[in-house]
Amino acid sequence: MAENGFLDLPAELRALVTFFDDDTRPSVLVEFPNGRDDRVEKIYGNQAFQAICGKGGVEQLVRALGCEKWKDNTSHTGSAQGKEWRCKHVGRKYWALVCVGDAPGEAEPPQAQGAEHHHGSQGATSDVPRTSDSSEASLPSSTIALMDWTRFDVPGLSPYLRFVKNFDWASTAVGPMDTWSMQLRLVVVSIMRNPSPRLIVWGERKTFIHNEACAPLFGSKHPGCLGRPIQEAFPETWSGIDTIIEACYQGQTVSHAHLPLALKRSEIEEETFWDFTLLPIVGTDGRVAGIIDELSESTSVVRAERRRHSLLHVSERLTSAGSLKELWARLLTGLDFAIEDVPFAMLYSIVDDVPEALSAKSNVYPYCPTDRKAVFEGGIGLSLTNDAVVNEISFAKYRTQNPISDACYRAWSSGEPAMLSVNDDTLPESLKLQSPDRASGCQVRNVLVRPISVQSKTRREVVGVLFLALNPRCPHDSEFQAWVQVLTDLVAKSATLLTLPEEQKRAQKLADEINSALADQLRMSTLQAEASDAKFSRMAETSPIGMFLSAADGHPLYVNNAYLEILGETRDQFNSRASQSIAWHDIVHPDDLERFLEAWKQVNEQKTPITVEYRLKRPWISLDRISGHEISGEYWLLANAFPEISSEGKVVTVQGWLTDISHRKFTENLLSQRLEDALENKRQTENFIDMTSHEMRNPLSAILQSADSILSNLNSAGVPILTEQMTIRHDVAEEIIDAAQTIILCGQHQKRIVDDILTLSKLDASLLVISPDKVQPPKLVQKAFKMYESEISRAGITTRLCLEPSYQDLNVDWVILDSSRLLQVIINLLTNAVKFTQHSKTRNINVSLGASYQRPTGRHHRVEFIPPRHSRPQTPKSEWAEGEELFLQFAVQDSGRGLSDEEMKSLFQRFKQASPKTYKRYGGSGLGLFISRELCELQGGQIGVSSVHGKSTTFTFFVRAKRFMTNVNDEDKAKRPVLHSFSSASASPVAYGRRGSVQLTSSSGTMEDELSAQSTSVNRATQSSKTRKPSKSGSTGLLHVLVVEDNLINQKVMSQQLRRAGCVVHLANHGEECLAFLQKTTFCESATRLDIVLLDLEMPTMDGLTCIRHIRQRQAQGSIQAHVPVIAVTANARSEQISVAIDAGMDSVVTKPFRIPELVPQMRNLIHEIEMQDFAQ
Repeated sequence: MAENGFLDLPAELRALVTFFDDDTRPSVLVEFPNGRDDRVEKIYGNQAFQAICGKGGVEQLVRALGCEKWKDNTSHTGSAQGKEWRCKHVGRKYWALVCVGDAPGEAEPPQAQGAEHHHGSQGATSDVPRTSDSSEASLPSSTIALMDWTRFDVPGLSPYLRFVKNFDWASTAVGPMDTWSMQLRLVVVSIMRNPSPRLIVWGERKTFIHNEACAPLFGSKHPGCLGRPIQEAFPETWSGIDTIIEACYQGQTVSHAHLPLALKRSEIEEETFWDFTLLPIVGTDGRVAGIIDELSESTSVVRAERRRHSLLHVSERLTSAGSLKELWARLLTGLDFAIEDVPFAMLYSIVDDVPEALSAKSNVYPYCPTDRKAVFEGGIGLSLTNDAVVNEISFAKYRTQNPISDACYRAWSSGEPAMLSVNDDTLPESLKLQSPDRASGCQVRNVLVRPISVQSKTRREVVGVLFLALNPRCPHDSEFQAWVQVLTDLVAKSATLLTLPEEQKRAQKLADEINSALADQLRMSTLQAEASDAKFSRMAETSPIGMFLSAADGHPLYVNNAYLEILGETRDQFNSRASQSIAWHDIVHPDDLERFLEAWKQVNEQKTPITVEYRLKRPWISLDRISGHEISGEYWLLANAFPEISSEGKVVTVQGWLTDISHRKFTENLLSQRLEDALENKRQTENFIDMTSHEMRNPLSAILQSADSILSNLNSAGVPILTEQMTIRHDVAEEIIDAAQTIILCGQHQKRIVDDILTLSKLDASLLVISPDKVQPPKLVQKAFKMYESEISRAGITTRLCLEPSYQDLNVDWVILDSSRLLQVIINLLTNAVKFTQHSKTRNINVSLGASYQRPTGRHHRVEFIPPRHSRPQTPKSEWAEGEELFLQFAVQDSGRGLSDEEMKSLFQRFKQASPKTYKRYGGSGLGLFISRELCELQGGQIGVSSVHGKSTTFTFFVRAKRFMTNVNDEDKAKRPVLHSFSSASASPVAYGRRGSVQLTSSSGTMEDELSAQSTSVNRATQSSKTRKPSKSGSTGLLHVLVVEDNLINQKVMSQQLRRAGCVVHLANHGEECLAFLQKTTFCESATRLDIVLLDLEMPTMDGLTCIRHIRQRQAQGSIQAHVPVIAVTANARSEQISVAIDAGMDSVVTKPFRIPELVPQMRNLIHEIEMQDFAQ
């Protein structure tokens, strides 16, 4: 029929075609003409189908799906052309094909399982699209395993899984496997992979599906119960579980322990007990679709407990028996409690066979004392009128009589147990009893005949025969046999005691009690050992780290699952590899193999525990929990092992643990890399700061020295600028002088900013430490006033130092503290006071100095100290001299404009000033107060402020100090460590030397050593025997100076200023020229005089550090015959750089920028000191 023959179709197909027309899924209707399968015609294809298949390809699609083979099937699903199709047989010769989604990626589609016809399949899910998860399909098969063997061909299936996969499910209520719902597939795949017994009951028909672990539990019912309704597969148990299953179908979770069920898994219906939990499974419609049963059999546990109780009843009754007659009665009473295990029992006692007619006076009957007979003592579970009951059986000249008598005679004569069974027709009909109240009313099939024997002095004698009927619903296994053996042993021991003489009875009873106690102790020990072993096994198997036990030769005896998981091997792979002589070569990294084998050798030879880290060959791959990205690295393991040594001193086994430390190693490498990056960043930052400081300080020296030159030239006597004959107008001269002073002030201000930034960088890096030294605090304040003398004078400010009564009361004179850091704080506060006071009407600055033994609170100056930000590193005790601890409190009060409450909140913070207008009006970087706070806290103190807006401001701080001990002798002073202080925040430059640091002030001022208490000798290299005598020329006359500087501008300005200061100046551009010039001086027996060298550090050809090392080396060798005074002149102001310069051999270090009037006195002092020391030597 042609595609456009719509009206020729049957009416029911027209509706289907109309539906296809509106469907967005590719759909097509095809026909097999005349029912033949050799030709296919397309009746109709919708737009979506035309888009993917066009006009052709229909027959190829039909052939690929195998529709011609499924003509009798109602529907089936298959894959073709990358799509998954649902095929439906409609009418006699028509097929409807609908695309339901993309075919699963990577995996092969499942194959058709044969022509299976089903109706109303519970497993069909026509309403659920069978599309694969796109995220899973995109993953490579090597990463995510293919598990769903119900849809795909999964290699390596077990025989049972192949049986389930190929099972004729079409004949069951769940229908063919390719029509199963996703829920059913997931549950079936899950339980089949579970090593514990699991089963499911599915659908309204309650179809039964179980995993392979259930097979031993079901016995002969396996695999016949698979796929059948549970009421058909287990009809004998259905009455006991139907209500439970129905409750679970109502949505309840049901759990039972020791549920009794009759199960026919062999020829007989067996008594069983089960622990299980039933969980409902939710279907796609939200209702209960089935049940999953997590079950385990507890039959052996229940039987063992039941039999233990029966033995306890028997034992309790036998102990009080006084005779054999009483013993038999008590035995039967005890057995009466074994309702399930003993359907019935009969007991015969063996006694002497004495004829009743025999008397002491009659010799008619010839009695033989060895004749014996069996006497019926009683029974349980059977009537005494039973035909099987024989009251008395004589064994004298015994002849076969009946099965009971025969069995009793054989047990007495042989002493061996026997069995009467229906299987060999030895059980008489009279004993095939059914007791309604015992053994569930089942008919007896087996009776055990058990002799009871006692041990006499000469032989073992049978004193009784016990007939025990066996429960037909229990197997006669080893557990049952052990129970019967213990029962008969109890009876035999009691009978033995009753047959012995009295003393033997007591001894035997005592021995039995001891044996019983020992047996109980042994049993408890055994149970404890078993519990300990089970506990260890559970711990080992659930441990997250690998555990191993190996023989001394390295052959593994035990490894847990975590160990195998770490190595990435199955147990079979591990055992196969371990059997080879090169077991570890395959997995241990080649670079670590030798270390690993050496560690193993140490355990065996030195018999000591070892800890070794090593790598595996396979890579370590993990997932970053934060980013979700995959991370990889080397697979690192940590092995801890110890030997178990025998009494002979030999290694028996090696035990240990294996821990995966790959993540720790990955983190360590990452932290190491980040540390290297941080150090590199710190190095680059320091280089940047050094370069910035160097480049900012270099031009500052030229600026300040040029300004000094202008002032000195204009104020010299040869230039009459202040007389009427001056050649420069008076106002111009004043402007020039003012400009020069402004240059100096701005240069000093810029230097303070640079120093503040450097100090701040040290604070951030925790590199700034306290260097205690001897100092007089009032002189330190006077020094600060002197440094600001010109500014204070220009602004018309009155300054005053007030010593508070507390200072005088404590009689404070010399104290030990870090004078450079204390001066830095005073200078910062004094700078603020000058800035804020110079524009006020009243211009006063008062500095108060007090002392106390207690930590100041600030109430004296109405100040609330700022709380310390964090703990500070303590200065080593070795750097503090012995002395009384006290606190020095300084208050700097100005008469400036004061601060508002809002402005005070932003003080003492980094780069913060009182207000945005502060910088515009007063300048500054906003670092001074922040640094002051840090330095106070670093010295064990605090800082605070109080202010009255519009009137005044008082900054108060205190530091910790120690009173200097005046009774310390000179020898102790010499032993005290030499302390260097590297300050860089003063208003004037600092000269750093081997004898401490010195504040450079102008020649008009006074020169005060910051470390005046420190007068230590210079540790130089070996001096020449030729020394210089003290000469006043170096101290007061002309100075002969060698300036070594590569910067021509600095060189020119410095030489001009030095010549103007009365110096003879020689020039050198780098270190090599310096060394060459030294060869021509008096230091090397030449004529050219030289007093001192000013040496720059950073120069081309040869830098200053290399040059000074050459100079000191030549001094040691004698080619330079005296100590050459050398001052390093550098823009590198960090303490580390200054320390390096001093260590290299510099006598002093002066940081740029500096002024020549401040440098010249330091040069003279250095020359004088060296001359005095040479003279003293």
